[in-house]
Amino acid sequence: SSDTSDLYPSIRQLPILGVTWADLYRNTKVEETVFETLTKQYELAKVEEARETPSVKVLDPADVPARKSFPPRTVFIALGLFTSVACGILWVLAYSRWKAVDPGEPGKLLIQEIARTTRAALARLRKPRSATQDR
Repeated sequence: SSDTSDLYPSIRQLPILGVTWADLYRNTKVEETVFETLTKQYELAKVEEARETPSVKVLDPADVPARKSFPPRTVFIALGLFTSVACGILWVLAYSRWKAVDPGEPGKLLIQEIARTTRAALARLRKPRSATQDR
């Protein structure tokens, strides 16, 4: 019986060991309680997430309207027709006035030069470059 008493000292013999054991036992119980509580909360959160209750409830389903209310097609067609006729008339008047101007007038020569330069620049931009031009 002396062998067992050496291996397992009593709490009365070692009060420091008893205090340490009580502290560890209390900490273990607290951690177990916290773990159980958090596990329950986690399970409840998973169940709530699985439910996915919608935050918006449809009160009345939508109905297809009987007629279109906007944009008014007749107004758009009338405005488009008026604009295109006005632009056509302005083009014809400007073209007839351009033809009536003297070909040697400096303003007409300047505008023709600007138009030629612009066309040449646009042609260069549209023309694809070949590999030999890059070198």
